[in-house]
Amino acid sequence: MIITVTLNAAIDKSLAVPNFRLGRRHRTVDQRTMAGGKGVNIARTLKSLGQPVIATGFAGGSTGTHIVEQLTQESILNDFVRIREESRTNTSVLDPTSGQQTEINERGPSVSAQEVELFRDKLLYLARGAAIVVFAGSLPRRVEPDLYASLVRDLERLDVITVVDTDGEPLRQAVRAEPDLVSPNVLEAEELVGHEFSSEEDRSHAVGEIAALGAREAIMTLSDGCFAQVLVDGQKVLKRARIEPREPVARSGSGDAFLAGYLAARYEGRPPDQCLRFGVACGADSTARLGAGLIDAREARRLMGDVELTVVKLPAEVS
Repeated sequence: MIITVTLNAAIDKSLAVPNFRLGRRHRTVDQRTMAGGKGVNIARTLKSLGQPVIATGFAGGSTGTHIVEQLTQESILNDFVRIREESRTNTSVLDPTSGQQTEINERGPSVSAQEVELFRDKLLYLARGAAIVVFAGSLPRRVEPDLYASLVRDLERLDVITVVDTDGEPLRQAVRAEPDLVSPNVLEAEELVGHEFSSEEDRSHAVGEIAALGAREAIMTLSDGCFAQVLVDGQKVLKRARIEPREPVARSGSGDAFLAGYLAARYEGRPPDQCLRFGVACGADSTARLGAGLIDAREARRLMGDVELTVVKLPAEVS
């Protein structure tokens, strides 16, 4: 079983608006409303890939009820802690004429310390039957930034693979808790290591820097694939996976689809190269659809053959 944790779950509205301009009235040509948040998106992709998954986190108010109902309609098992304040609604506007996408994310509910402890108890109970636990997305208001780190440490004794996909201070503290895998995008990785990347060499070096902070493995997602420092027979190996970019319908959620594909293959016991290829293929396929976490599993498997995978020499200081 794979558990996805979404502490700031949402209802995501995706709107396609041609020639979108601020300050003007527009009509949509396509729209989609779905339960969302990074962990929910990952759960949706895992479900499409036929993997056993449970989505958990916080859900509050009528929006929280809508989130749970949407997941249930999609036959995604879920077990959320109900909270007092209203869960958030996020809006994404895609201009299909320019390919530009504008996202407006609400800051989400305030969560009490008691509600956090209720969730901790629930997660530790669910994790007894899990192989992988994924912590994904932002934290709600009033939640301490070390919560992911604390939960990773709580899961250490259960022999569960822990995965973290977040940003900012929660990511910084989570990496120090030594999770099995962290998976930031480029901007999140730049913030974590404290400098910008201007070349492929910078990006490859940064993955090693991230792993050196505490994570056993690190994957940095890019628009055309990823850099990954993974363990092969106990040895660190740095790899670059790349696929020819496709003309996207929407890029939102492609990183979530990547991580879901990677973890689906890992859950099946596939070797690292296959995990990376399948992750990149899932991320690429997801860009063909409006709405995060939506993929065609057969098309993703076909795209695996288009993924170029190369070994990169590890920088001396992180080898």
